[in-house]
Amino acid sequence: MKQPNDNKPQQPAKAEQVSSGAQRLAAAASAPTPAASSALSEIGTEPVARRAAVPALLFAVLAAFLFWGDTHILSQGGELDAQVHYPFVSSNELVSLAIREPEDPRITQGRAVYSLVCKACHQEDGLGSTAVGCPPLAGSEWVLAGDPSRIIAIVLKGLTGPINVSGKAYGTGVMVGFGTAGGLSDEEIAGVLSFIRNNWSNKAPFVEGSDVKKMREQLKGKLDPMTVPELMNIPVKE
Repeated sequence: MKQPNDNKPQQPAKAEQVSSGAQRLAAAASAPTPAASSALSEIGTEPVARRAAVPALLFAVLAAFLFWGDTHILSQGGELDAQVHYPFVSSNELVSLAIREPEDPRITQGRAVYSLVCKACHQEDGLGSTAVGCPPLAGSEWVLAGDPSRIIAIVLKGLTGPINVSGKAYGTGVMVGFGTAGGLSDEEIAGVLSFIRNNWSNKAPFVEGSDVKKMREQLKGKLDPMTVPELMNIPVKE
């Protein structure tokens, strides 16, 4: 009988040799080359990508440039078309030269009087001031009444006590009268009331100087301000 050869290499030993070689190859591949090691030693670490803030000065310069460009276009571009207003510089210059109907002298005078003696309390927009109890003139039923006798009396003698205007109560302050000696003339009161009755979307007939004169005579003996009950006793034309 033929005996087995005991000197034949065993398969497990060969597998162990292949595995050991693969490990050596992987270790060699993962190890840095001498050149790479030298470069890393010079810079210290590998480069890392990260975000950096944009300088604020860049934003400021960009904003200033955009502002200048917008201003330049508006001032020099004829509102984006140089022929729109030629030979005028801008639309404002063109509007200033537009033909308008002459303003009624009573309105011109009334505007000046309002700015001088009324605007401080009733405001530029005619809405009054709730802080001082001053009622509005815009849309007021007292201002827009067809017969202006009662609003004339208020300007001549002043007003004290509560008053309802557009459904709201006012009256914490006292309005002084402007019809006393050294006050406003009949024409000045007519002018300011005409201005008030035809401003801030108000639309009512003008007040005449003769209307003021008549009411001045009627209230000649009254020295204190008017109250709402006294105003209601003044007869008006329906």
